[in-house]
Amino acid sequence: MRTYGRILGTPVHLAQDSATLRELLATMVHKRLVLIDTCGVSQRDERLGEMLDLLANAGTANRPVQRVLLMNSASHAETLEEAARAWRAQECAGAILTKLDEATRIGGALDVSLRHRLTLLGLTNGQRVPQDWHAANSKLLAHIALKPAAQLFELADEEGAALLQAQANNVGAHGAAHA
Repeated sequence: MRTYGRILGTPVHLAQDSATLRELLATMVHKRLVLIDTCGVSQRDERLGEMLDLLANAGTANRPVQRVLLMNSASHAETLEEAARAWRAQECAGAILTKLDEATRIGGALDVSLRHRLTLLGLTNGQRVPQDWHAANSKLLAHIALKPAAQLFELADEEGAALLQAQANNVGAHGAAHA
């Protein structure tokens, strides 16, 4: 996380308990966006309920913690469904589809997103930060979902241009927090 913080030019703090998290959030009340990473807690981890309670109690009435479900697009639909249920997807502010570059098929990820009525907030298709982050794009998702399985993931020139334009519009409309 510290490496990502350096890349993005943002501070990173560590909170190992709910009291520390609440204190940190109180010092950041003036910030427009604060990201909390749960460090890959599995849907089967016995501490997940505790983590969800911690996050629910960390915010304030004026500024509650809003959870975003990250879904590995390369995972099986059953795994994503199990994760969505365990992470209480119905309480999430939305989802981000990750690892599009690693996925042969993304139908399972799209199905879980639709069934749980998750707003797609973004897409990732690589390890580079922030270059491989993209705003959600329905035409691109349809193309990826419907392409032949043997075809490698590659954006056509017009798709890449549309993606960049959509991202520029999103950043312009909502500020750098979505970039």
